[in-house]
This record gives sequence, C-alpha cells and structure tokens, in this order.
Amino acid sequence: MTDNKRVRDLDDPVACNIDASGAKGAGIALAKAAGFPVLDGFVISPSCSEPALARAVDVLDARGTGGARMAIIGLQLDDELLAEISEHASRLQPPLIVRSSSVLEGSGEWSGAFTSVPEILPDEVGQATKSVWATTFSIEVLERFEEAGLVPGSAPMGVLVQSEIKPDFGGAAIVDAAGTVKIDAVKGSPSDLMAGWVAGTRAVFEDGVLRGNEAIELMGEDQVMTIAELAMRVQRELGHNLIEWAIVGEETILLQVQDSVVHEVEEAMVIPAALGHPFALDFAKLAHEYPGALGDELVLGWRAAAPELEAIPYTPVGDRAEVLAEAHAMAATLLTQAWGEPEVDAISHAALVLRRMRSDRPNESIEVLRDLNDVDEEIAARLLGMTDHLIATEVRNGRRGLDRWEPVLAGVVALQGEVHEGEPSVGGVGAGRLVWIGNSKDTSHVRPRDIIVTQYPLQNYSPLLWDAAGVITIGGAPTAHLFEVARSLTVPAVINCPIADIVKQGPVLGMLDGDAGRVALLRDA
Repeated sequence: MTDNKRVRDLDDPVACNIDASGAKGAGIALAKAAGFPVLDGFVISPSCSEPALARAVDVLDARGTGGARMAIIGLQLDDELLAEISEHASRLQPPLIVRSSSVLEGSGEWSGAFTSVPEILPDEVGQATKSVWATTFSIEVLERFEEAGLVPGSAPMGVLVQSEIKPDFGGAAIVDAAGTVKIDAVKGSPSDLMAGWVAGTRAVFEDGVLRGNEAIELMGEDQVMTIAELAMRVQRELGHNLIEWAIVGEETILLQVQDSVVHEVEEAMVIPAALGHPFALDFAKLAHEYPGALGDELVLGWRAAAPELEAIPYTPVGDRAEVLAEAHAMAATLLTQAWGEPEVDAISHAALVLRRMRSDRPNESIEVLRDLNDVDEEIAARLLGMTDHLIATEVRNGRRGLDRWEPVLAGVVALQGEVHEGEPSVGGVGAGRLVWIGNSKDTSHVRPRDIIVTQYPLQNYSPLLWDAAGVITIGGAPTAHLFEVARSLTVPAVINCPIADIVKQGPVLGMLDGDAGRVALLRDA
C-alpha cells in the first residue's frame, strides 16, 4: 500500500515501491534501505506525470513529437507540488541531477531510453522534471513504444533527484549466471560508457581471481575489488545482477541497480559437415531470399530446379486470398514437375526433405534437391513475382522472430564464410543480412531479421533491435545500454569486431556467435 504523498525522501520506506517512485527510484531506495552506499535524494511520484503525458497525447497527432514535448514543458505545475519539491531540494547540496524513473525502467528493453538533466539548482527542479517527462515523447522512445506494442503516454514517469557528483571513476558491473563479475570502468563519469560512446577498460573477477591489467592500472586493485564485492553483495542481498557505480576520492557510490537477463554460455555450435557443401550455400541464399512459411510453401520445394531464374514483377489482381490461392496452385504444378510425382505426393515429399535439410543430417536432402527435374520457367518466374509481392505485403503482428532457416544459414556461413574475431557481449547465434547503420536517422534500408552493424552501441538504435537477428559494433563496452536492450530481447551481440569497411560497401550475408565473439561473412552474398 502507498499513501498519497507525491514527493518523498529515499529514506521513506514507501519509496521502495515502484508505484511511488518508478523503477529506478524504487531500486535505489531499496538499496539505500539495505545499507548500500547510495546518495541522499528524493523521488517524485510517477502519478505526477499523468496530466502532462495526457496533455502531450492530445496534441501528438496534430503537432508531432516536438509539439507533444513542448506541451509538457509549457505545463504549469501546481503550487503545492512545487512547494514540496522545493522543500526536498533545499536539503541537498547543489548542483543536482534530475533522473528519469519510469515504471518501465525495471525492464532491460528500456535501458537508456529516457534522459537525465544535470547541473540543476534547487529552484530549477520543477522545470527539469518536466524535461524528463518530455523525453517520453522523443522520436526514439515513441519508436520503442511502437515496437513494444504500447500506447504513447501509457507509462507514468517518476523522477529521482540527487546531488550531482564528479566521479574520479565510474562504470557498470554485471554478475553472470556462473557468478563471474565483469566490470567496465572509465576515468570520470560513466555516462559516455553507458551511452555507448567509449569502450572503457574491463576487469573480471572469477573463481577468486581478478584479471584485467588495464582496469587495475586505471583504478588500483583495491578499488576494482571493491566494485566486484559491491556487485556480488547487491546480487546476493537484493537479487539485482547489474549495477552502475562511481568512485569519488575514497568513496564508492551506487548509482543504479537493475535486473539483467543473463544467458548460460552455450556450447560451441555443432554444425553438420554437409553444410560445407557448395549446394548448401546456394540453398541457404535462396532460403534467405524467401523467408517464412510462404517461402517454404510456395518456392523452396522446387527452387533448386531453377536457381538462376529471375522473378517477373507481379501486379496484384484480386484480393490477397485470391492471389494466395492462385500461388498455391502454381506451386503445386511446379512441385509435381520437379519431383516427378502426383501433386499430393510431391507436396508431402518436398515438405519432408525441407524438414530434413534443417535437421542434423542435411546431406540426404542435399543429394535429393540437387537432382530435381526441370520446371516450367514461365510459371516459375510468375510465381516468384507473386511470392515477392505476398512476402512484402504480409501483415506483421509484433516481432517476426527467428526464421526456421536462420540456423541453417548460420551453419553454412560458419563453415564457408570469412571469419572475423570480436568480443562476446550477448550470447546466442544469429544469421542474416549484415547492414551498416551510420546514424539513427538513416535506417530505411534495415529489414526485419537483419544483423545491425554500427560503430558504437548507441541507445538510439534500440528500436531496431525488436526485430533484429543480431547486433555487431566496432567499439563500445558490453555493459552499454544498447546491449542491455539486446539481452532483454535475446538478440545476440558481438563488440569490437573490425568489419566496418566490408559492410559499408553494401549488405552481406553472415552470422555472429555472441558466446564466442566471432563473426563470419559471405562477401559474394
């Protein structure tokens, strides 16, 4: 149960409740109550944001994101709320920092989504609070809302206010499933590290042994161990396995606690040797070109009989159901020709061989698919055009998810591709088209299930991850906010992989192994 107070100190027991403080504020209040080194401060209840968010929603369609944000900024806070804020702010040493504490921020998908306003004087906290609320209507946040299936303005925004510090060192630390602590550190504020602009230095504490000469040289072994012990204690006592921290002089300060999705490190990929066959590569390209159930039903069962055939562009005639029925009839004709069997038998036989191609024994399917009979090229070219149209206009409900042929493509590329070494960030294996992203405003070329490749893991790219097969960065730290989003969405990631010059030339097919920190590419695809 919570009372009706709108502003409360972090020491207030009710501040540990997410409804009273938002996720970030509640987490840090809980840590403070447990005796962790947390700065004094106060929280403004998420409920205070609701009138401002509703006002922004009312003008969003007519005035756009900028108008929605300005509607919040221009809102006059009531005198009673301003008096409460002023009273609490006067107890803190300025300058202050006003931080977001959305009810959503307990989930990693929202890591780094909202803003903080630094260098604030006590009488400016009210205005800064509205600036924090307004970030709910930034373009990047609205894109995350759309991808997550949430209505803009539906998530109230709390605010956390503390004295601003100037850290000597800062960073993040995560405790993985095996109990290993991985610490990323930078000199000064950790803000650029978390935003993805810098890589920092890494130390690892595992089985009682501390490794990481650069981090130890930067901070000193005692301070690195202090952070490792702090992370383990937070995980043990609070159940949170990710912390942000700072060191000022000899004082260690806990800035944030959060749950991070941790994946068990998977065993090395077991890849059937048959996927090293040249035909497996050709077939994997075809499967990537025609993804999903439509690709299997309409194309892949006969496509190997005419692999070089080009589609005839299709102009829709009739509704989608009529087009789909005609396409299935044409596919049945081509399957009958390719397999030399009656229609029902050919459809069943093709489906069985395709399933086996995706199994751990693809060699038998490769032999069969290589020997298909010739098909009517005019019908085939028309069907390819129809299938292109059907796939392009397919209605998506939420994330597309892993395509059934991605594991095959991953295996083919792993055996036949050009290997590049990086560093692990988020576990798992992804395969698909690698596309270069130069900035967050130029993403029109990105398709669902692409692998995003970019210079730095900037949080502006987060909306793209909702339907990505993977993410690769040339620089950055594994604890950057973007990778926290990737962990929550189970999107594998590799960092520090020098493939920019290759992917900038145009999309290429490839795979990444987020457990091994390895990337493989097919330059001619």
